[in-house]
Order: sequence, then structure tokens, then C-alpha cells
Amino acid sequence: MAQRKLQNEIDKCFKKVHEGVAAFEDIYDKIQTATNQSQKEKQEDALKKEIKKLQRSRDQIKTWATMSEIKDKKPLLEKRKLIETASSAPLEFPPYRAFADRNISKWRSSRLWKRR
Repeated sequence: MAQRKLQNEIDKCFKKVHEGVAAFEDIYDKIQTATNQSQKEKQEDALKKEIKKLQRSRDQIKTWATMSEIKDKKPLLEKRKLIETASSAPLEFPPYRAFADRNISKWRSSRLWKRR
């Protein structure tokens, strides 16, 4: 019973990961095609929120991967890698982690970050 409940939780998390990666890709494309700075800042804020959601899912997956009750850890590791690289399909942008690392200083210096 507990094993089935855990598997359902994992499946829900995997679904959120796929939806989050798709949303990330969509937002990233919008940033690339934004015509004015206010649109770009708005999309960057949305991207930052999506990254945080994906990072929470990644942390949960890391926790499950350390559990001895789970025998086959390969799907967990694959989803974790998917989050870290955001490469569910051939993409024309760098992994989100590299994107976030490169742009975090921009966010921190922006007025959006300072409002928090």
C-alpha cells in the first residue's frame, strides 16, 4: 500500500516536471522574441518562478533517489537530468541551469529582484 502511494507521488512529480520543462521552454522562447524591455522583464520573472518550481521537483527527486525502498532509480535520475538540462527535445537554447547562472546577476541587479 505504501509502495503504491509512493509510486503515485512519483508519477505526479514526473508529470509536473514535464509540464514545467514545457513551460520553461515556452517562456524562454518568449524572452528571445520579446520586442521591448518590459515584456522581457516580465517573462524573465516568470522564468525565474518556473526555475524555482523545477528546482523543488529536482530536490524531491533527489530525496526519493536516496530511499532504499525504491529499487529502480533510473527513472528518477533521468527526470533529474531532464530538469537540470531542460533537454526534453532538441532545443536551441542552453540548459536552464547555465541560463540561470548567467542571468542571476542580471536579476539581482534589476529592480524586480530588489523589490523582494
